[in-house]
Amino acid sequence: MSVTLSRLISSGMVIQRDKEIKLWGRADESVSISFLDQRVCAEPDPSGVWEATLRPTPAGGPHVLSINDIIITDVYVGDVFLCAGQSNMQLTMARAAHMYPEELRANNPYIRLFTVPLCARFDEPARDVTEGKWAGATPETLPEFALTPYFFAKRLYKKYRVPIGLINASQGGAPIDAFLCREDAESFPDKKARVEYLNGETYEQRWRERLDSDPNAFIHAMDSVDAGLAEGWMNPDYDDSAWPLRKLTHPWDGTGAFWFRKTVDIPDELVGRSATLFMGSVIDADYTYADGRLLGGITYRYPPREYKIAALPEKSLTIAVRVLSLDGGRFIKGKQYLLSTREGSIFLNGEWKFRQGAAVCWTPPDLEPERHMEPTGLYNGMIAPLRKYKIKGAIWYQGESDANHPAHYADRFAMVVKRLRADWNGDLPVAFVELPHWEEGKNWGALRAEQLKCLEIPCTAMAAAFDQGEHNDLHPQGKQIIGDRLARCMMRLAYGERLYASPFEIISYRRKI
Repeated sequence: MSVTLSRLISSGMVIQRDKEIKLWGRADESVSISFLDQRVCAEPDPSGVWEATLRPTPAGGPHVLSINDIIITDVYVGDVFLCAGQSNMQLTMARAAHMYPEELRANNPYIRLFTVPLCARFDEPARDVTEGKWAGATPETLPEFALTPYFFAKRLYKKYRVPIGLINASQGGAPIDAFLCREDAESFPDKKARVEYLNGETYEQRWRERLDSDPNAFIHAMDSVDAGLAEGWMNPDYDDSAWPLRKLTHPWDGTGAFWFRKTVDIPDELVGRSATLFMGSVIDADYTYADGRLLGGITYRYPPREYKIAALPEKSLTIAVRVLSLDGGRFIKGKQYLLSTREGSIFLNGEWKFRQGAAVCWTPPDLEPERHMEPTGLYNGMIAPLRKYKIKGAIWYQGESDANHPAHYADRFAMVVKRLRADWNGDLPVAFVELPHWEEGKNWGALRAEQLKCLEIPCTAMAAAFDQGEHNDLHPQGKQIIGDRLARCMMRLAYGERLYASPFEIISYRRKI
């Protein structure tokens, strides 16, 4: 005899205050629930599914919830918010550790995050969340805490002093179509055929072919022909005297492997000291070496390159960076290129030795897009299974992946909001983030114009963010202000605050649905 629960119903959870709360799972026996002064029983149906409802409870905690022999501890009652979108909603505290070092030492058990694992499916909506756990904001967990939701919750907790629960159902690169249910996606003529295809055997076969393919085929192809690897261009004793000099951030053309080398003098007082090598970011992949030892590498363009060196050597250090570029490349201007120690930094901008290690003609294989980029996938896999869990509102940070095709974005977003409200049975307040400035976002202005149309949806608000962008980064790290603005939007929408008029929190004039 046994009882199983949704992973949402687990230790550390935050229950929405002042609302009836559903609990659910599977069982092959009668279910007995005990929470505070409440005692509830439930019987599973013939398929083993059971549900029970708790009366509304005021904010507080920690409490204990008992379901048969299962003891769920550290349960708080407060306000719960759905967080959804793409990579800027996912970006973690670790990515901004140098901007918010004090936050990584914070300890706030009243802010809690549940990260929904990636799941894209097309046959039908998932019924439950089977993986994941709640985490409080502690020094141990904060590096993996999502930045924007954290600052959003911090501001709300400071204002209202009630526990804040965050359920983050986001995935980098996801277009808005991925968050549409099937019925809504098929209402767009350009998506109907694709949705039908995704539910067929042909798609599943092609997806299995993708899984069987080598995701690192380009990297492996480079490894086999790169003269730099064969001849040891990363080693400090390699003779690079004939290599031409090249400014580090000057772009190059071609497809293949490209090597950069620089030898820097190490002052006597820094010998043996630990250091961090900051190499900005680069298109597309890098493998970075110090005196011939591989420090690390990242296989796509956006993350910052930051590598640790345990002890600096005597006299000099040779840094070699092997860059793999699919169609030309560059180190991004405006990023920091430093060999940094506690005593000071050695600047690495300027000229480096440069040589191409391999040139190839590369045609990417014709593969299906990632599943999370397909219509309906994330709604079915990551939003639908949350529907029984009561929430107070939703915040949304998405649109980057739709900027090249901005037409009708507002119509799609209206459908997302309508579906969220249908799923959670109410006038769910929704606040979203304006796309910030980004120099390479050539069509982002058109998407921002669509976002302004989204404010015609009642009970919505937009946190302005154009001024918070970084000209050379798709993922601006300054998320504290964005989180604060989202919180003030929600203070107006969900808490009924009458705040001073602001150009940074733009509220739908139509407050009621």
